[in-house]
Amino acid sequence: MSSASLAGINVDIPPIWCPIESAVHPQVARINARITPWFSSFDLDALTMKRIGPTHSGEWVCRVAPDGEEEHLQIFADWVCWAFLFDDFYSDGGPLMNRPDLYNPMISMMLGNLTHPERPVFDGNPFTEPLCMLRRRLQRVVSPAQLERWVHCHYIWLLGSACSVSDRLGARVRSLDEHMFIGALDRGEDLTTLFIELCERTELSAAERNLPQVRAITGATNVLVTGYNDVASFRREVLQDSPESNLVRVLQNERKCSPQDAMTEAITLLDCVMHLFVTLREQIEPTASTQLVRYMAQLAHKIRGNIDWQRTVPRYSNDMRLELADPSGETRESPARPPAGSQFEFTDHPSHSGLIPVAPSVSWWWEVAARL
Repeated sequence: MSSASLAGINVDIPPIWCPIESAVHPQVARINARITPWFSSFDLDALTMKRIGPTHSGEWVCRVAPDGEEEHLQIFADWVCWAFLFDDFYSDGGPLMNRPDLYNPMISMMLGNLTHPERPVFDGNPFTEPLCMLRRRLQRVVSPAQLERWVHCHYIWLLGSACSVSDRLGARVRSLDEHMFIGALDRGEDLTTLFIELCERTELSAAERNLPQVRAITGATNVLVTGYNDVASFRREVLQDSPESNLVRVLQNERKCSPQDAMTEAITLLDCVMHLFVTLREQIEPTASTQLVRYMAQLAHKIRGNIDWQRTVPRYSNDMRLELADPSGETRESPARPPAGSQFEFTDHPSHSGLIPVAPSVSWWWEVAARL
């Protein structure tokens, strides 16, 4: 590991401003407890099974969809855990993390099975069978149109994932403008927002979903969830030698600054986007339909729930030795490991206020707010 990589390990996260109230579904413990038993029925290796607990996937879904129905939330929690395990096994530190020549055909075959679950699995991917099982479980509780949209969202997510794998092949760090869009694809933001709607049995009309102000507030939400994920996971991704698609690394590369300065700038950027989200919500709500008001509340829960989960989740905040294990199951010591506990604190005061665009590619969001 290079000295530059080691410098990224000890970066402090400044206090985070989030003027959104916390919420959590009351059955969080019960939902979380069912995840490991469900995965035990599939042919997954021992290291992958050990990685389930530190994800706290049930907590994440219960925070971002606190009004969801329990059966739907269980499917969502199992899927979120599946996505974490898939990323760890293949793309975020696994053997295909910089092999688009192998990764892209593999995900294409997996998507083919997801679209046509009757088809046999040809590539030996151990994650295809559980994904198809999740599809069958979801099919029983949502409409055919909702299921089709859910499948389509996997194509969008894995397109972003393929971009990140390609970046790593050439050690390419994307631009900030690129990351404003590709980052949300790679994190599956459209897919998880759809899952929240499915869990809470709501559906925003296509006409409202495509209004400029709704696309702007959705885009701001995507950047906030993706950005706070990048902040919380930066140390982990440095240790995995996979920080190319992280906002902090993007800013470090663009500004030619230290990891700590880039982290501080990342928080300032996110404060600006948070201010935009709050402003847009206040502007849209007085004349919005009941469905749109509910949708914006879901976006708010997603932002705050994600931050609350990331603050203490073991996947990001605790001992990294398990996450640094090699394929044989042996572990090696992680340098400069922080103590267990909170990764960051909250503040009542943003580091920056005012409606100031953070990147040219998303400046139209601020233009929409100025016209409302």
